[in-house]
Amino acid sequence: MARKTSTDYMREMRARLTGAGYVKRELYVLPENADVLRTIEKVLRQPYLGNRIKLEEFMTENTNWTIDTLHAALVELDAVKSNEIELNLIQGTEPSLSLTMHNFGGLPIAIAISGDQVLVDSVLVYASQVKDVATFNDTVLRSRDIFPLSSIGIETMPNGETVYSMFGALSAASSLTVIVHEVLTLADNVIRAADAYEDFLTVDPQ
Repeated sequence: MARKTSTDYMREMRARLTGAGYVKRELYVLPENADVLRTIEKVLRQPYLGNRIKLEEFMTENTNWTIDTLHAALVELDAVKSNEIELNLIQGTEPSLSLTMHNFGGLPIAIAISGDQVLVDSVLVYASQVKDVATFNDTVLRSRDIFPLSSIGIETMPNGETVYSMFGALSAASSLTVIVHEVLTLADNVIRAADAYEDFLTVDPQ
């Protein structure tokens, strides 16, 4: 069975949204409003709200999260209870959280806590899939402003395979709302990056 990539998750998410009756609309906004627009888009995927759309101001918590307290808090989310997000606590020398984003085609996201930071990341593409590494790297470096709150880096997996990962970092004292927003933004950015970079990648045989 061929391994799944961010492009596969993007296609599955599009198929799921289309099957659920959602329609795609292209909008033009100022760059500084892009993040706000994505927040509104998530709200507009809910049943008709009329004029009741509101953007929440985010606050920070007084204490830092641990992986256990963050897991306990995320378990109580409606999205987790309804299995829109499948959540697992991964024990080990460096415990982490594994999230499967079913509303994003099953995209896997990892959360770890390192010192005073919460790290959220997902594999974007395998280096072995990139047709022209130099051209791809140049394109990625020139597109850093396209994906707010997320960065792209290269790392080596435990099995020795090199991957491009998309990640975000925020304070370990951030509110749960901010952390969830980071997770959803990262998932959205991975899907959009997969779309933007699709022509630079080879396609695994099915």
